[in-house]
Amino acid sequence: MCWVFGYIWHPGSAAREVIAGLQRLEYRGYDSAGLCVIDHASNMQVIRAVGKVNNLKVKSDQHDFSTYHAGIGHTRWATHGGVTEANCHPHLSQSGRFVVIHNGIIENYSELKQELIEKWYTFNSETDTEVTVQLFEDIFDGDYLSTITKLVSRMHGAYGLVFLDRDNGNTMFGTKKWSPMVLGFGKTERYISSDYRSLIGLIDDYIILEDGDIFLLTPDNYQVLSEWLAADRIRQTVDESEKVAELGDFPNFMLKEVFEQPRVLEDVFRGRIDFDAYSLHSHTLAHIATLGIKRITVVASGTSYHSGLLGKYYLEELANIPVDVIVSTEFKYKKKFVSTDELYIFVSQSGETIDTLDSLKIVKEQWGHVFAIVNVPGSAIARAAGQWLFTRAGTEVGVASTKAFVSQVWCFLFLALYLWQKNGLDYRKYREIIDSIDKLPEAISDLLLQNEAIKQVAEKYAHSQNFFYLGRAHELVIAMEWSLKLKELAYIHSEAYSSGELKHGSIALIDAEFPSLMVNWGGILSPKNASSAEEIRARGGKVVWIIAKWDSNKHIYADTIEFNPLISELNPFLEVVILQLWAYHIANSLGRDVDKPRNLAKSVTVE
Repeated sequence: MCWVFGYIWHPGSAAREVIAGLQRLEYRGYDSAGLCVIDHASNMQVIRAVGKVNNLKVKSDQHDFSTYHAGIGHTRWATHGGVTEANCHPHLSQSGRFVVIHNGIIENYSELKQELIEKWYTFNSETDTEVTVQLFEDIFDGDYLSTITKLVSRMHGAYGLVFLDRDNGNTMFGTKKWSPMVLGFGKTERYISSDYRSLIGLIDDYIILEDGDIFLLTPDNYQVLSEWLAADRIRQTVDESEKVAELGDFPNFMLKEVFEQPRVLEDVFRGRIDFDAYSLHSHTLAHIATLGIKRITVVASGTSYHSGLLGKYYLEELANIPVDVIVSTEFKYKKKFVSTDELYIFVSQSGETIDTLDSLKIVKEQWGHVFAIVNVPGSAIARAAGQWLFTRAGTEVGVASTKAFVSQVWCFLFLALYLWQKNGLDYRKYREIIDSIDKLPEAISDLLLQNEAIKQVAEKYAHSQNFFYLGRAHELVIAMEWSLKLKELAYIHSEAYSSGELKHGSIALIDAEFPSLMVNWGGILSPKNASSAEEIRARGGKVVWIIAKWDSNKHIYADTIEFNPLISELNPFLEVVILQLWAYHIANSLGRDVDKPRNLAKSVTVE
């Protein structure tokens, strides 16, 4: 979950370009950052800083980089070794000639390190990465690509490695396995990055490297090899519709992205729903509908796992298809029973989540039907699946997912409606859902007008140390996502339960300082939720009630947040906006960095 960036071209621009690139990547990992720049006279400077990229920029501003034309940079999410300057990338070889940055984990680094120590190599960090540059120097045969090939044969794990040679500053070289990496081509500039989107506005086209690729990049040329053979990787044109994310008038990206959700949903609907004809359109789903699918397994992690749980509700209730939802890290190692009448859906916002990607490859090797819901065209999961729905959420900078989650959930609803339509449906109910979807962006826009009211209630509870989040049926999933958002953003302990399950032990924790939040729009389970709330109140607990405006019971609760419901199937989209704003305002009032919460990274590319 570290991220790499490299640049070659104009003297004086290397440090500036690298730092700007790292700032675009920072939301994906920000324990520390570092850079190395080289000029044509073989001068090399390495600068490292603990903390965010701005700390590195402050240190870099004290140096004269007017002659430096090439550089590499790195933002770190610590895996091996603490968050210290010594453990920051880039790392140097013993002679100081070679320098490396790395995204991934070298699983056999201990054995390699011991071997090098016995050869009198010394190490300056605790990282697994330093082993790669020391070993490269030890086996260097005068040819970069040949040496990289030998290096790869010695390493086990995941890696995206980029090397520079002090004695040849016009060349970058490296390799990748499981860690994302692209080569970018501007008019004259050359780039390397972990994320194509960090290059938007800088390049005309790019190459996505595949696992096992070894590359060499110069200002005038490039080579990509796969298993010693030249690899014909397609140069892809930049999508002009994509733009670099900017804050505008918002104080941070998270709040901006919450408020973008009505527009995101309109983008998701575009070309897929004809609201006048009540018809659905998707070439991918048209193919899925012919497969005779009788069962679905959803594989995902974190917030994407929660979207899968809502997908289970939609697919079972509407399409009448049984669904299992399994966390990626567990699915990867469980016994699998792959059959031709089962569809496996892999969900990832980045499209690079390593556990999800590995699980997909395992199913594909067993000839299972695989399908992806992802936000990034050209991502590893999209390429591996071969059939997908793009969520169209655009770049999401805030680490705690908001608009990407909403668009994932909608893709599941769209899939359920499509399969329901093909397999026989209640047309009256179907039309009701389509009509409500058409109203959804406006309903969310109206709800966002309550931002200040939600803030006032949230801040009353900001200093609580524990929370319960409660709901029933699909609203239990909303409670689970709500609980996760509070942990991510505010660093407060919280747990999500079915409201009916609370009395089976956990209610022992309830007291006046342990508030509970109940998601309850007023459906058939509303009386059951009300009974659970009364049990909490009887034990001195406070209940915050998330309810429909017309609910007659609101006077009996400590606080309420009201909304205008649509229909049961669409209310989760409204409830999740409330939970996002609730967690945001609690975290903000506590002085947390809501865009870059501690210990987190946007994309999990190591296991």
